[in-house]
Amino acid sequence: MNSFFLRKSASKIMKYKVRFVNPQKQYRDHRKEFLKVVDNVFSRGDLILRKDLEEFEKKFAKFVGTKYAIGVNSGTDALSLSMKAAGIGQGDEVIVPGHTFMASISAVFHQGATPVLVDVGKDFNINPDLIEKAITLKTKAIEVVHLNGRMADMEKILSIAKKHNLIIIEDAAQGLGTKMKMKNGKWKQAGSLGLAGCFSFYPFKSLGAFGDAGVVTTNDPEIVWRIRLLRYNGEDRETRKFYFHGETSLLDNVQAALLNIKLRYLNQWLKRRREIANLYEKGLRNIPEIKLPHFGDSRFFDVYQNYVIRAENRNGLVSRLAKEGIETIISWEIPNYKQPVMQPNSMILPETEKICKEVVSLPMYPELTNKEAGYVISCIRKFYRV
Repeated sequence: MNSFFLRKSASKIMKYKVRFVNPQKQYRDHRKEFLKVVDNVFSRGDLILRKDLEEFEKKFAKFVGTKYAIGVNSGTDALSLSMKAAGIGQGDEVIVPGHTFMASISAVFHQGATPVLVDVGKDFNINPDLIEKAITLKTKAIEVVHLNGRMADMEKILSIAKKHNLIIIEDAAQGLGTKMKMKNGKWKQAGSLGLAGCFSFYPFKSLGAFGDAGVVTTNDPEIVWRIRLLRYNGEDRETRKFYFHGETSLLDNVQAALLNIKLRYLNQWLKRRREIANLYEKGLRNIPEIKLPHFGDSRFFDVYQNYVIRAENRNGLVSRLAKEGIETIISWEIPNYKQPVMQPNSMILPETEKICKEVVSLPMYPELTNKEAGYVISCIRKFYRV
């Protein structure tokens, strides 16, 4: 999550017993593999739009369950290019969840369209029961964000979109690997059900690059053609003709090669995240002052990109954990619609307001040890005197 980097770069870095994320551990575990593949890319001189990227696009599409994947510079670019490719523009409205990273909203503004914010449910994702109330004659799309490694209720959202002839763009930046069992009994992954699925490989994601990167997934060949041109300034590289005013938004070959290595371990890493979440759930479930991100619906397979709890006296808990050497993150303390860039407006989304006052993310990454997770649990229990 980008807010983490910005906060750390602007403040004094503390030494923690338990880090919120720890990419150094992953690098140490796979150092030889990473260095070997980087040396291979540099030795070949294949830096932009070469075989490593093509290989990654094919493997990633297969993992998600789509026909195509197109590498781009970031998750934010994935959203913007997908909306542009879908024809979203001036005069259109796009429904967006109120509780999300600002980039989800900014991508709509970048097209000249208007984001219409809808409140979220207890699972932090858009509340499908509130979507139809927000639909107008100008509504062109629903941007569905799969937050914290939990899939939004796509069964209901797909039905609404079909009824009103709306496009679905999936923001799966935090949703890689999460899935939902549909009525037909088939499991579908985040990023495989909309016109386009948008993923981020920001370093602290479940599948993180050594820098920034993103990808768009789709089953639509027209969207593939458009985004491949849009990511390269609108140019068809074979004919040298420009069909759009595009961007320079490329997933470079070095990052693609490194992501190919990491993709081999992704299922293993997601399994470990679920194990850590289970440890947290067992250790914290009898504390009445906190609510855990376990929602008891067997249709959903959660992967815990973030382990976000809702806590009474949230700020006091964060302060105490910091003193105990545990790094946590509070994301989006201010609702997006109250940010300066969104003013003026008089919007109030009740659940979003509560979430911003209560949530805190606990350390969560595959290399976190049981001992470290146990220490986090014991410190939280100590704070609430359980």
